[in-house]
Formats: sequence, structure tokens, C-alpha cells
Amino acid sequence: MTALIGVVTSGLGHGAGFMALAWVRDGIRQIAGFDPYPGTFNVRLVDPAMLAQWTRLGDGLARRLDPPRSGECGARVVPVMLASEVAAAVIVPDVTAQAGDVLELVAPVHVRSVLGLRDGEPVTIEVPAG
Repeated sequence: MTALIGVVTSGLGHGAGFMALAWVRDGIRQIAGFDPYPGTFNVRLVDPAMLAQWTRLGDGLARRLDPPRSGECGARVVPVMLASEVAAAVIVPDVTAQAGDVLELVAPVHVRSVLGLRDGEPVTIEVPAG
């Protein structure tokens, strides 16, 4: 297990729309093993070494989430754990407006409420070994 440390950040508000798609929810259930909460939790990897580590790990562990029709946005999904407590998955849409250092995560719960987190607070993402 590799630990990445980032800080909680607000998103752009696009994640909820993507998460509302039935095929996305079904795909996350199949890949990550949980029914995702209808929204995303965003973490900024402020340390360049953490970002480089994520890029290396994420590419090797990602599973494809392909849309049912061509022309729709697919994604890559990597199951992870948040703060050693909450099952989650990093979801990397094929098309995104997010900065490259921001990870969008989905979980079966409202992460901010369950972990009591606010913008700017640190959070650990545990990535399984390949």
C-alpha cells in the first residue's frame, strides 16, 4: 500500500452530473465494489513527488470505464482507501477541466461529513500495491 497525502479542495461541480449517469454508477460498482455517493470528493496533491508517484501508480492500476455509446466521456478508475477508513476510488474522466494535480474521488458516503474534513485540511489516500 502506498500513501499519498494531499489537501481537500472544492471541485468544479461537474462530478455530480457524471456520477448521475447509470452506466457510470454501474461501472464503479463493478470496479470498486460500492454504490457511489452522488458527487465527488477532491484532493489536491500539492507535493510534486506525490503527484509523480500517483501518475506512476495510477496508470498501472487503472481500469477502464467505457461509455455505452461512442462520443460520451469515459474514465479510468482506481480503487483506493481514504484515511484508512473509507473505501473510495479515484475517477479520472477522459475529458476534464480539473487541474492535473487534483484527484476526483468517489465513495459510498459523503466523505467530508464522515471524516469531518474541510478545504485545506490534509487527507491520506492509500493506493494498493500493483
